Amino acid sequence: MKIDLESREEIRDVLMRLARGTDRRDKELIVSCYHPDGFDDHGAFQGSPAEFADWVPEILGGFAATMHVLGNISIDMQGDVAFVETYCTAHHVFPANDPEGPRDGIMGLRYVDRFERRGGGPWLIAKRVCVWDYAYAVHDERWSLPPSYVPGRVGREDPSYQR
Repeated sequence: MKIDLESREEIRDVLMRLARGTDRRDKELIVSCYHPDGFDDHGAFQGSPAEFADWVPEILGGFAATMHVLGNISIDMQGDVAFVETYCTAHHVFPANDPEGPRDGIMGLRYVDRFERRGGGPWLIAKRVCVWDYAYAVHDERWSLPPSYVPGRVGREDPSYQR
């Protein structure tokens, strides 16, 4: 059995771009990870890639920051279809002035994806289902980073967009 390392790396790259697009609320980057007729099921949201890209900034806009950290990635290649399961720990940092106080909402989830390579084009997500394994909140006392630290930002003002 031949292992297609290039295809696997392309799939991993799509997964990483989508996590980045989500945390930066970059609609264009989010949409670029799906086939145009793709489908995303996040539980609270089900719809097209364009609708998902509109939903992400709306639902995450109230958080001070988010970070989706990807872990284990299992890829089952079957021709031009790949069944992919990706573990994720997601942090959703509530703003300090939130009525319930500062806290980090931590979720363990898995992305169960069907990737397709159509007509020799790139590997993209055809269908995504989020599987939720746990969620909890950690209440915290905020501490400020020193002024010399470069802060992360939502959107294209984030230092990662400077080339």
